[in-house]
Amino acid sequence: MLTSKQIEFFFEWASTFILLAGAALTSLNIYPMNVFLSLAGNLGWLVVSVMWRKPSLIVIQLVISVIYVAGLVDKGVI
Repeated sequence: MLTSKQIEFFFEWASTFILLAGAALTSLNIYPMNVFLSLAGNLGWLVVSVMWRKPSLIVIQLVISVIYVAGLVDKGVI
């Protein structure tokens, strides 16, 4: 059975690597996969933020996620 610390560790580092992959795809102008990966990373960090009960991190991750979704909707991707 996984402890809450192990779950936090997994989400923290998995989300970090996903965000890095999204940034790499952005630098190569690979759209929309870059946005999908960045959104997934941000949602992962949102989970971590809630686990940590850090309002400032929760707000920034929510706002960034909304911005990504709004861009995807605007471009007709979703």
